[in-house]
Amino acid sequence: MSKNLAFFIVANAFLIGLTFATRKRRRLNSVVLCFTTIFLVLSIVETAYRNFSKARKPYLLKTANSLSFAPQIPLGLQAAATGVFSSTEVAPSGDTIYQAKCTIVSDSIKSYTFNHRIGFTDPGSPGPGIAFLGCSFTFGEGVDDTASLPYRVGALSNRSTFNLGSSGYGLHHVYKIFLDKFANANNKGKIFIYTMIPDHVLRASGLYEWSFGPSFKLAGDSLVDSGPLPVVNHKTAYYASLFGCFSFIKDMITNFQNTQKAKRVPADEYQKAYWMIRKMDQYSRMTGGHFLLLFWDNVSDARDPNRYYRQLLADKLDSLAKDGIDIIRVSDILDTKAPKYYIPKDGHPNAMAFDTVAKYLVKQMNSSK
Repeated sequence: MSKNLAFFIVANAFLIGLTFATRKRRRLNSVVLCFTTIFLVLSIVETAYRNFSKARKPYLLKTANSLSFAPQIPLGLQAAATGVFSSTEVAPSGDTIYQAKCTIVSDSIKSYTFNHRIGFTDPGSPGPGIAFLGCSFTFGEGVDDTASLPYRVGALSNRSTFNLGSSGYGLHHVYKIFLDKFANANNKGKIFIYTMIPDHVLRASGLYEWSFGPSFKLAGDSLVDSGPLPVVNHKTAYYASLFGCFSFIKDMITNFQNTQKAKRVPADEYQKAYWMIRKMDQYSRMTGGHFLLLFWDNVSDARDPNRYYRQLLADKLDSLAKDGIDIIRVSDILDTKAPKYYIPKDGHPNAMAFDTVAKYLVKQMNSSK
């Protein structure tokens, strides 16, 4: 028996008993009876919701050797420790969706330490020649170390690579890492590849409670670090659901609030994204490097808030291209709608997708020498 079911049984038994005990005091009994009836009906609805209606999502298996993430300042979140870990996602049915080996190493960036996944190391190269930035699409969620995009590009080109991607990261994380580690460094000969998905702008806007981290304000054509993003909370949903007891109420209110908030993301967020990408390109050129935007133009479904801003993002990308920024669309490399390129029941790119993109990138780099 679950704790929630036990709570509802005990609470309803208590209220029914209280109703019976106050039967001789009509006015008080009427109030107690009304409350008991409401609570009983909500309990029945909640039980049905939890067991039959609530979507059961895949989850990451937690073991002593599982990859985990921990809070970090100023990035918000990073891999909790260094070492070799296992990352296993399990379907609600209990079937394993994927099991991947992840090796995490540590790197110093200004005054803080950043734990990230390994890239490919070429013994003949003194340092990382290609730095990859982005989210789980860069990190390689669901595939082994040697199957991630940074590793495959390094192995195919015989150049050392840096995998600076992390699950849940947005453009704000990417820009912060680039600004702190590379903007004032000697980047002669280095290539920077930022794997962008449409959701990165919304993550940087502070839309999601799980994508906390640094924030930046636009001041003319400059970007000012304004500290951490405001914490997103759902206090209304929490209290209205009796401190989370009635999850169907909490989910309804939270989904409504998220939908309304998603529709009201300011257009300035996309202008800010434009300048973040343009600034990274400018810094790269000034310090001897080359910046490439790899845009994974994945398809939005009916629940994806990015569908409200597809044209706005497309316009900004067109402006960046006109400014001379090198942009490659993954849809020009492979069919981004084809299921064969994604992990079933998960949605992240699989090893075949990364290998296909890596071969294309290496071919482009070799032809531009």
